[in-house]
Amino acid sequence: MSYLNIRDFGAKGDGQTDDTAALIAAMDAATRENGTVYFPRGNYMIHPVKVPSHITLMGNSSWGYSNRKDEAGNGLDPEYMGNTVLTALSGDADAFLDLDGCRGTRIIGLTLDGRWLGKCMHGIYSRHRGVEQNNCYEDCRINHFTGCGLKMDWVWVFAIRRCIIIDNGLHGIDVDRGYDGWVIDNQISANRRMGINAGPGMVCYTGNRIEWNKEGGILCDDTQNVNITGNSFDHNFGPAIWFKNSRASAASGNMSRNDGSGRTDDTSCAFLIEDSQGIALTGNTVWCWPHRELAEKGHKADMTPYYGMVLKNLTDCVVSGNALHQCASKEVIKDEGGHLRTVVSGNVGSTFEA
Repeated sequence: MSYLNIRDFGAKGDGQTDDTAALIAAMDAATRENGTVYFPRGNYMIHPVKVPSHITLMGNSSWGYSNRKDEAGNGLDPEYMGNTVLTALSGDADAFLDLDGCRGTRIIGLTLDGRWLGKCMHGIYSRHRGVEQNNCYEDCRINHFTGCGLKMDWVWVFAIRRCIIIDNGLHGIDVDRGYDGWVIDNQISANRRMGINAGPGMVCYTGNRIEWNKEGGILCDDTQNVNITGNSFDHNFGPAIWFKNSRASAASGNMSRNDGSGRTDDTSCAFLIEDSQGIALTGNTVWCWPHRELAEKGHKADMTPYYGMVLKNLTDCVVSGNALHQCASKEVIKDEGGHLRTVVSGNVGSTFEA
């Protein structure tokens, strides 16, 4: 495999020059050599591009989390965006990196910055065209897109690993109609809708940190065979895990803290399961930060979340062995009934202690 330095194709990476032509030329060369386009340290300004199959785009982004200021007002990490940044020059496209029909493509170690351009531009878009794709996205930072960070639209076989997907206009990751995927060890934070909109099935969501997303953590709406295991959910403004009209899926070993914050309906909870069949919710734990809420709200009656979990119209489901310590202000479990052949047992917990 050959490594093709994008600078050898005329890219400047100076944060000012339009490097789109250099990137296209480098990708064309990579397709002829099964090569890797390598990005040295720099800020590469590009317009949205179509990415071909069987190449790798690789940098060494080394991103941080954020440039939060200290008590003196000084930025703590001015290079938090990373060392290898691809910055959008325009937003009139479906995606910044368009992988429609791509197979065997890797995006590794790049920061993608959408600059809030366009009406609904995704960071990365992928769609199969009749074959399994085997695309991988690793060690990337994807932020400031008006659409989703990653839009997996009818994809077969993909992996998203060790990325930070933060501060995007829609979902962090939207597995719209995806199958056979692995979403592992990512930080998914502060996106305007869900952290993850789970696809129709056969996707594993494991070991992710999912926090501060405006509508919730993971939404499984009309999904099946989804596995949600060992994730950490924190202060999402909707349920940490929400199964809606879904089938034959499992959520186990997850931790939820302060999820459902700010909601005043049934989404004011850590776990919401409704109109679903064959769901196993077992071995999860919930805890909230009641004293923080007391300080912000002033008194217990207004504290959220209201419920630890909410259950409605379940068939052949098991909700068992969950620990919900100081998990809500009103009820540990709000069970609205309508169940058939469903076990709800062995769940223990308590509401907030004022």
